[in-house]
Order: sequence, then C-alpha cells, then structure tokens
Amino acid sequence: MPESATGVALNTIEVRFTGGMLALNRLLMTLQNKRMPVAGFTLGSASDGMRATILLDCQPEPVLRYTALISALEDVREAGPTETIEMALIETSRDWRELAELSGVKAHEDGGTVVASGEPQKVEAFLAALGDGVEDAVRLGPVARPEVRGGA
Repeated sequence: MPESATGVALNTIEVRFTGGMLALNRLLMTLQNKRMPVAGFTLGSASDGMRATILLDCQPEPVLRYTALISALEDVREAGPTETIEMALIETSRDWRELAELSGVKAHEDGGTVVASGEPQKVEAFLAALGDGVEDAVRLGPVARPEVRGGA
C-alpha cells in the first residue's frame, strides 16, 4: 500500500486519453521529467481509450499545477482530481454494522467477509474500533475511485 512520505494526504488525478502506447509513453515521460511525486499509478482501459489514476504525494496546490501540465498533452481528453478511497476485506467475530456506521464507512458482508470502503482515515478508525475482533484483514489502498464520466 502506498504511504505518504511527506505526511501529506495523498491526492489523486484521473487522466483519460487516446493514442495507445505512444500516448502512455508521453504521459509516463511527463511524470518522470517533471519529477512528479507519484505514490501510485493504475492504468485501465475505457471504451474510448485509456484511463490512468495517479496518486500524488504532495499538497493540493501542486496537484493542480501537475493536472494542468498533464491536461496539455496532445492525447489527453480529460484530466482532473478524483476521490481517494481505501478498501478493506475483513473477517471478524464482532458485530461490525454499528461500528461501520459510526466510523462513516460503507460496508457489507459477502460470503462471511466484510467489505468496507471509504476515506482512508475513516477505514483506519473502523479497523481500530473493531480492535481484537479482527480475525483477518486485507487492506487495499489508498486507491482512486474511478469516475464514471460521459457514460464510459
């Protein structure tokens, strides 16, 4: 799981682009050449091109400047901030429903496993509230929640 090296909350940018591997290469070279503090990078395909979600380890102000640089690339259709979430898969013997509500996380049970998601600080509070009742846990995140834009 990527952690903030600076103690600042991780900020997320979602980039949608066309142009295949050449466009991806331009994006990666921009990240490298501008020395952007990348803490995480996820690439996915969309119906109209590719989507990259980038976790940046810096204050929100530089994120806006980095977003402006990325959005100026020729193959980028759209770039902007998106929500950062954390997910946890938990096996617990405790009643988790009230604790999830009090912590402000969304949670449901699937096959005996509790699936919880929300802002990283809220998921951390939920796991702390469960305490010794956690038998097993897998944490995924922080990750970017993919935005559904334009029906894609």
